[in-house]
This record gives sequence, C-alpha cells and structure tokens, in this order.
Amino acid sequence: MSFDDLPETWPDLPLDDPLLAADVVDLVVSHADRVGGCAAFLLLEPDLRLRTPFVVGEVGDARDPWMLRDGLVEALGPLDLGGVVLARGRDGSVLLTDTDRAWHEMVLDVCRRLGVPLVAAFVATPAAVRSFPAPLRAADDLAS
Repeated sequence: MSFDDLPETWPDLPLDDPLLAADVVDLVVSHADRVGGCAAFLLLEPDLRLRTPFVVGEVGDARDPWMLRDGLVEALGPLDLGGVVLARGRDGSVLLTDTDRAWHEMVLDVCRRLGVPLVAAFVATPAAVRSFPAPLRAADDLAS
C-alpha cells in the first residue's frame, strides 16, 4: 500500500474500498506525523468521497484520546458527514497496541454519537499502513 498506487481519479472515488482508503491514509499522514504521533480523520461526503482530512498532531501514547471526544463531537456534528476514516499515526511496530485500541474505541463512540459510520481504521507507521481488524459479527445466531 502506497500513495504511489492511487489512481488519478481517486478524489472522485468512495473510500469504502480498504485498499484505496489505505493509500489515501498513506498520502495524508506524513512521515513527521507518524514519528511524532497523530490522529488523522478523513471526513467523508455522504457518497463516501473524501471531503477533507483533519490531522491532530503530537498525540503520543501519553495523551488520553477520550479527552478529545466531546470536542470532536462538537466540531464534527454540524458537518453532515457520510462517514469517517481513522488513521492513528505513530512510530514503532505495525502491531496494534492498547493505545491504538483506545483511539479506535473513542472514535467509534464519536461516530455513534454523530450517527455516521466509521468506514475504516488504520495504524500508520513509518514502515506501513495497517488496517484494524474487521469487527466480529454474529452469524445466524451463532456465538463466535
């Protein structure tokens, strides 16, 4: 995955394709933001095309993501979004950490409050962009 793989028409395409979304994350989250720690939010139109990226820098592991929840709800609420893509930029391994999971949970809560889907979530390190695992779903009333 790399922003070099983006098709010329990517701004006109919905970001519900995980590979396309990962490439856009690679474009938006700079190397400096990955090393310094960031939370990037790709704000999507109702048809899931990128409206605008919104990057909050210098949010390393010491910063509690829940401290930003109410401000995000207030800032994003009036925007009539179609969805959000989260990218947690940080240095280190591409393996998910507890802090990554806390950011994911906080953004899920923001999206629930706004009534918009979290379309995708990624960790962006200097080495790679990695998707969060898909949510577990019960199928045919079977426990998983």
